[in-house]
Amino acid sequence: MLEHSDDYRIISFEGQPLYHLTPRQAAIVRLLHQSPYCEASSHTIKKLMGRCPIRDSFRTGDGPKIWKKVIVPSDHPRGFYRLNLTPKN
Repeated sequence: MLEHSDDYRIISFEGQPLYHLTPRQAAIVRLLHQSPYCEASSHTIKKLMGRCPIRDSFRTGDGPKIWKKVIVPSDHPRGFYRLNLTPKN
């Protein structure tokens, strides 16, 4: 379960302590959270955020703590990301 502040700058994931996100990180989490199935292609994310690799957006602050824990590769073909809100079957 993902809980978030209005601007997504503060999130809590699965009852863990609060994570504080940069504006860029918050925008990516918001995009994923508000997308159908909580996932999007890297192309869609880059259109919103610029050409910087998505992973590079999570190298500062609490970003490394949530990368691959909250944001994970999708079950779709390479280049899709999703919020890890449901366990994989």
